[in-house]
Amino acid sequence: MRKTCSIRLLLFGILFTAVCSLVLGFLMGTRKNWNSYEQRISLLQEKNESLLSQQEALEEERNLAESLNVVEPYEYILLAEDGYVAVYHADKKTLFSSTDILINRLPEDLQNEIMNGKCISNEEQLYNFLENYSS
Repeated sequence: MRKTCSIRLLLFGILFTAVCSLVLGFLMGTRKNWNSYEQRISLLQEKNESLLSQQEALEEERNLAESLNVVEPYEYILLAEDGYVAVYHADKKTLFSSTDILINRLPEDLQNEIMNGKCISNEEQLYNFLENYSS
């Protein structure tokens, strides 16, 4: 009986030691992984803050560039004349050319632009417009 008791006690001791070792090993490994995880999170947060500050700087640069855009002078202006599109020089007095483009056949937003005077920067843009909307 004594041998059985001591064998049980020995087996219980071995089992208990093994379980304690496994639990401690698991907890230590989890703690190590947790520290690594926290380090990764802090690095990602730093990168995120850096990217956000770079993005804000780029937006400010774009806004500044847009505010500093110089208005391009125009050479021609399109106006409505007797239901047709007429091309005038920038002074709005000197007729450059009359066209056969009917105002009412143009898209509504373009009609409004021409009614208010659509500015054309150069001859190339003028000819592109005329080519696109001529019949």
